[in-house]
Amino acid sequence: MNRRRWQWVGLLLSLWIMGFQLALATERDKIRQFSTTAGAGVILIENHVNPMVEVRILVRGGSAYDPSDRAGVAYMTAWMFNEGAGELNSTTFQERLHYYGISLAANAHQDTLEISMTTLSEHLEEAWTRLGESLTQPRLDPVDFQRGVRERVAELMKSEEEPAFRAGRALYPLIYGDHPYARPVNGNPESIQKITLADIRRHHIAAFRGPGMVIAVAGDVTLEKLQELTTRHLAKLNPLPGQFPPIPQAVTGKKGVAHHIEMDLPQTTLRLGVVGISRDDPDFYAMTVMNQILGGGGLTSRLTNSIREQRGLAYGIFSHFSPLSGRGPFQISTETKTESASEALSLIRQELTQLTRERVGEEELRDVKRYLTGSFPLQLDGLDKLAESWSRIVFYQRGLDYLDKWPERIRAVTQKDVQRVSRRILEIKRFNVVTVGKQKPELANGDDIRP
Repeated sequence: MNRRRWQWVGLLLSLWIMGFQLALATERDKIRQFSTTAGAGVILIENHVNPMVEVRILVRGGSAYDPSDRAGVAYMTAWMFNEGAGELNSTTFQERLHYYGISLAANAHQDTLEISMTTLSEHLEEAWTRLGESLTQPRLDPVDFQRGVRERVAELMKSEEEPAFRAGRALYPLIYGDHPYARPVNGNPESIQKITLADIRRHHIAAFRGPGMVIAVAGDVTLEKLQELTTRHLAKLNPLPGQFPPIPQAVTGKKGVAHHIEMDLPQTTLRLGVVGISRDDPDFYAMTVMNQILGGGGLTSRLTNSIREQRGLAYGIFSHFSPLSGRGPFQISTETKTESASEALSLIRQELTQLTRERVGEEELRDVKRYLTGSFPLQLDGLDKLAESWSRIVFYQRGLDYLDKWPERIRAVTQKDVQRVSRRILEIKRFNVVTVGKQKPELANGDDIRP
């Protein structure tokens, strides 16, 4: 099934993989670690090929820590991150960044707040000055905050017109119930308008502390220079442990829920989801292979072959999982004509059932593993990807040998492993289903869809 595609892609990747792995090994030899005086962990991937430096910072403090009635606090804290700091108001702060070509931004995820910074190495002093001030001396001016609230509410109301947005927003509460991951990362119009500037200040103070902070730096800077920059510009970082506890492990429901949202559209948007795994789950690598087989491989996946290639019911269909610390979601996404929604759901169920009941063939498994290991270096082919990857490796405590061992751990996945994780995650009756469109499909999760 799509075997030639797997083999062709794998062959192309194999032609240059050995050289890339050699270069990657050279870069790993340059990896250095140290801690700041406030207890933040710093990892440096030194690379002087281009005069650029990428920085990624992760701290505990994502949307899972929002107050239950004010979803979006973490998001708004991230939005305010580059809106002025120290003696510079928002306008002057942004002008300085623009003048030096520095990109500095923050984003919220379920587990974490993430800071990203890109700069030319010749402007490191200016970049770290602005970064340090944003971490330790945020302005948080009321005028900027109110502007942010207005902009976010307008964006969220505009998003109501997008079926994919509405489907995704509806799916998480079905998957997670009262677990913190059920909260929308970006909030909703009602919750955003409840947030106060005092909420933002509290969240900023609680999140941006030395202990638990991971700073990954990739590019044209030496260890000595980076140590000097962090010593001076992060000197005011709070050295006390953060106030956010570990996120509880989500529990998979015994029976999924199906929900329909009516919109007058020619297509129906389908989203299926269930609780998946955490990053330290023993089934992580088997899950990666299983997902690639089912729907993670684009034109080479089983879902694509069944629903797009054989029947032309959808332009694209994908499965994906987010391995969060409290067990992230496993999801399937597609759009199809209204009249074919029931058939598409039935075919998805068939593919899920087949993976749980029948072991994947040896040749298909071998081709998928060859593709995954061959394409793995593409995740690390730039300074931004290196900084991003290493920030998550260190934050989630995956070990400094993670990149070295990833290919061999994928190659070690067996047919039995794939079937085991399929039976664990892909049980049909546990899947939650959201459909958005003109008409309710007749089949989802084994039951009629509820309006």
